[in-house]
Amino acid sequence: MGIPAKRVMIDLKKADPSQLTPEDLQKQLNNIGLTCEYTNPTMLKKFIKDVKYGLPDGKVETYQILEPSKDKPARLFGLETDLDEAATGNWEPDGTGAGYSAELQYLIYPEHFEWLQQNRPSFTGQDAEDKFTRRYDSVDAIKQAYVNLGVSASNQVIGGLNKDSIEAVFSDLISALDDTAARDYDKEDSRVLYLVEDYDPTTKYAAGIGALSIKWRLIIKDYKEKKEAIKHDTELHVWVRAMTYSDLAVMDADIQAAKAHFKGNSFDGAGYLLGGIPVKDTSVEIFDKRPAASADTFRKSLPLESTDEKASVMVLYAPDLKSIGSLDNQNSAASSTYSKSVTTGFSFSMSQGIKAGAEFEAGIVLVKGKVSVEVSLSFTETWNSSTTETISFTVPPTKKAFTYQGTIRSQVLEYDPSTDLYKYKQAGVFQSPVLATFDQPISPNQTAMILRSDTNA
Repeated sequence: MGIPAKRVMIDLKKADPSQLTPEDLQKQLNNIGLTCEYTNPTMLKKFIKDVKYGLPDGKVETYQILEPSKDKPARLFGLETDLDEAATGNWEPDGTGAGYSAELQYLIYPEHFEWLQQNRPSFTGQDAEDKFTRRYDSVDAIKQAYVNLGVSASNQVIGGLNKDSIEAVFSDLISALDDTAARDYDKEDSRVLYLVEDYDPTTKYAAGIGALSIKWRLIIKDYKEKKEAIKHDTELHVWVRAMTYSDLAVMDADIQAAKAHFKGNSFDGAGYLLGGIPVKDTSVEIFDKRPAASADTFRKSLPLESTDEKASVMVLYAPDLKSIGSLDNQNSAASSTYSKSVTTGFSFSMSQGIKAGAEFEAGIVLVKGKVSVEVSLSFTETWNSSTTETISFTVPPTKKAFTYQGTIRSQVLEYDPSTDLYKYKQAGVFQSPVLATFDQPISPNQTAMILRSDTNA
């Protein structure tokens, strides 16, 4: 995976990368119960030298090194919980831009990353899984884990990771166990690195930016056992994902493609997404007329189940009031009642329905002639098929009544990530469950207008 020769503007300042010192490493090892002769600073100085010798030295640098927060509850499974600063890389964000952190977090999230790999040919992301199994003494097992993690991470970035950046990741890598009495060392951890290549602090341009996530599980059997020459079965399992961009327009197109597919579906129950992304948008806009086939229209419309290749939404527009009956009871001294079969739902069959478990809201105040009607709708999978029921209207003596049903024109808008194009497909009408009765008829020549939209799309 390489970074093509274009330029990205980003505001960074030079930083001193975190270092793995003998004293810090001794503290980490002591915290997990390793206090043998090999954990004194003199021996660990050689340990660190050996680790550095085994690491690759590439040209891609880091400007943030993050870890899952230890103080906040995880809101999503995997790396993309709340993230805290774990170490300092070669650079740091300068100013308010935060180095595109929200965008990169969105793209590196496993579900989004995998979907882009499978559905968007231009996506540069790559992933890998490595497993290392051997017998070492406890300290050697940890030493080799450092090297293997560094190699696995660097291998996913063409040009390789800068050695100082890899060492910075290792500056606080050995996590203490929750159970200090555990017989085996068995710990899972992860980091997210934001990448930058060939950055010029004078022009504020880089050859490219990106993100790398690395997750690992280290198991050392009987790791505290100190018998002479004992070897411990050691297993290191590593998962790596990485992507880079030399053009922000390409990055934005990937984000829009993923958001089109995952609209309303990439969030946890608390309404949070990836720490830096706003709470989910479950609103749907009803347009006054059919809007352009665009990313903005797609974002504001009703999501449908997507195929593996394409994503679809239902665009709602041109709301109206349709007459479904009237009763003139002016010449009667008694109340009169009439019944009418009313169908609600979409007037055409969709190849993909509303997402199971999804719920979206739309609301407008519709004005036609001298009357206004508040239309509030909740869209769930129950609207995937139309229903017909009989309703009854009672009109008092000497009165007239004119009954109307709210209708909304609807058309499927399809997005094809392979071409990055939006295209309208089949069209129909949504017959809403909103009914209104008036004492005067509405002229069919009157044009319905949206007075107010209650959506925040």
